Amino acid sequence: MDWSKTKTMFIVVFLILDIFLAIVFGYKHTKNQYAIFDNPTEEQSLKEAGISYNNLPKGRSKRPYISASQKQFTDKDIKKLKNQQASIVNKTMISSTFDKPIKLGKSLKEGQLEAVVEENVLNGNQYKYWSYNKTLNQVIFYQTYENKRIFQNSSAQLIVYLNDKNEMIGYDQTYLTKITKYKEAEETLSAIKALETLYKKGMIKPNSKVVDTDLGYYTRVPKLQVLVPTWHFVVQHGGKTEHLFVNAFEGQVNKIDNNE
Repeated sequence: MDWSKTKTMFIVVFLILDIFLAIVFGYKHTKNQYAIFDNPTEEQSLKEAGISYNNLPKGRSKRPYISASQKQFTDKDIKKLKNQQASIVNKTMISSTFDKPIKLGKSLKEGQLEAVVEENVLNGNQYKYWSYNKTLNQVIFYQTYENKRIFQNSSAQLIVYLNDKNEMIGYDQTYLTKITKYKEAEETLSAIKALETLYKKGMIKPNSKVVDTDLGYYTRVPKLQVLVPTWHFVVQHGGKTEHLFVNAFEGQVNKIDNNE
């Protein structure tokens, strides 16, 4: 056997094998790089679309579904209210007028409004400011559970009426009671993932600005009052402001009347 030729042949074979392995490795490396660009992170997707946001809650949390019943008010509840004339409407609403208008000042600050509500409304410390309707001269609050708003729920709502001097003259109140955890706590979507979901579904336009974000509860079937954790985003674009909501478990987008 000609060992010189055999040795040369082995060297050639190993060189070919090395070249082949180098090509395969290079292909996989390039493919992985393209995969990174094909699947950008949530932050990259939003940045490329010009969508800005500040102070989004970080990470994921565990929250339960909750269930509740609408409270039926009684005369005992009415007797707890001072310096106002209150009545019960259809068993489930308190409608009240203050004996004297309550001064609030020219600037309607959320903290000040919530303090007045806490002092003058049954379970007032469980309501959080939502919005001010300048046309109707109304301030809307929603009930909370573990300090999380129960969004857009007519059974957990407080509507405060103002006069032309920005004085509080009365209110209509509904309230959810017997709030219990309906299921074991589950891990929610992160705020950034929920925001990306809105963008991918065309609910947020490029170059929009997210000015507020919070996690609360919402139900698509008010009569059942089974409430699911829901992300709420306040989005500005082209001089308009929208309130957008995303189911924090499944990513469903809830289309809700922003005027409510």
